[in-house]
Amino acid sequence: MQVDVIDLRFQGQVGAIAAFLVSGPSGKILIETGPESTLEVLVGALKDRGLSVSDLDAVFVTHIHLDHAGAAGSFAEKGVPVYVHTKGARHLVDPSRLLDSSKQVYGERFELLWGGMTAAPAEKVFEMVDGDLVEIGGMKIKAVNAPGHAFHQHAFVIDDVCFPGDAAGAKLQGSDFISVTSAPPQFHLGHTLETLDKLASYGFSRLFLTHYGEVNDVAEHLSRYREVVELNALFIRQRWEEGMDSDTLRVAYEAFQMEQAFREKLPPEVWRKYQLINGTDMCADGIRLYWEKELAGD
Repeated sequence: MQVDVIDLRFQGQVGAIAAFLVSGPSGKILIETGPESTLEVLVGALKDRGLSVSDLDAVFVTHIHLDHAGAAGSFAEKGVPVYVHTKGARHLVDPSRLLDSSKQVYGERFELLWGGMTAAPAEKVFEMVDGDLVEIGGMKIKAVNAPGHAFHQHAFVIDDVCFPGDAAGAKLQGSDFISVTSAPPQFHLGHTLETLDKLASYGFSRLFLTHYGEVNDVAEHLSRYREVVELNALFIRQRWEEGMDSDTLRVAYEAFQMEQAFREKLPPEVWRKYQLINGTDMCADGIRLYWEKELAGD
């Protein structure tokens, strides 16, 4: 098996969002498609490798957020089977609710960032549940349930290699800083920690992060990310219990994250990239909403 990391050059940035072309003994699959706004880049990257969309045997998306699966419908429309978590499948077939909620969040920036989402033909969308195994191209692709960032997230496992989506955080090239992927409304601290423990138990040799690229020190990365998640979740809880309002909490969380980034010697240009793909305002809201529900006993 060979994994080719394709940089989707999201918003002209290098190393922000990846798709993975995985070649097996008798075929090729794509894991993650990125947003529809980068579809032309992705198709061009395939062409540069001597491939067309029709040469792909399947597409797998870890979850249906637009930065991971926004272009999935376009591949399905061209006849490529798309595999997705059973809870996310209907949103690929009818993305209207997903698009409406995203437009409310991003407003006039929506089209520029994400470009929309093509509805996938239902017959080209294949649902997977935890433990499902699909054999394609001479490879066995296993779906491992990985909630925490989203309820409808799978990590995909091939041999001893894992594609965890956002289950293992965002770690861009340029420093050891890891950003907590806690976008609302489905971030759940307990599920995140359970997922990280589950992934660690497999003893993977490599992770391929959608944000961004190959990780070889898997055990260390998962352990460090677990610590970062707990640290930042505790910070939000303490500020919320002190009575800090949501707007002030966003500012406080950004400052707290910047302090961590500074200690890891994160270059300013890479910090700006993190803010583009996993902004601190959004992440603060996700953790705050988790604690609001948790502390209210919901």
